[in-house]
Amino acid sequence: MNQCDRIRLILQENKLKQKELAAEIGVTESYVSILLKKPEVRLSRSVAALIEERYGYSADWVLTGMEPKLKQVSKDRTLSELHQKALAKLEKMDDNQIKAVLAFIDSLEDIERVLMDKKE
Repeated sequence: MNQCDRIRLILQENKLKQKELAAEIGVTESYVSILLKKPEVRLSRSVAALIEERYGYSADWVLTGMEPKLKQVSKDRTLSELHQKALAKLEKMDDNQIKAVLAFIDSLEDIERVLMDKKE
């Protein structure tokens, strides 16, 4: 997988358009287009760091393909890639957003309890 493929994967996994990625990391849409078409055009370390910060992909993975793909946000190395991505997004949320996420998780636990009670 070359750099073009990795940028394409970031777009796909985050359901982004080139224009949206460009705006998020502070580059032009045409630059993102070039990155998707020309593997010889190398992404800068600072732009890779912005992708890491915004989307949770390791800057080293973005630049070279070196694993791990996602920035390790937890000391628990057994977490799945999906768990790591969720944690990376949580780290970027403000207190009100975190409260909303926790309320949602609590509601899921309540629903699960009700369903378990019905089974018994």
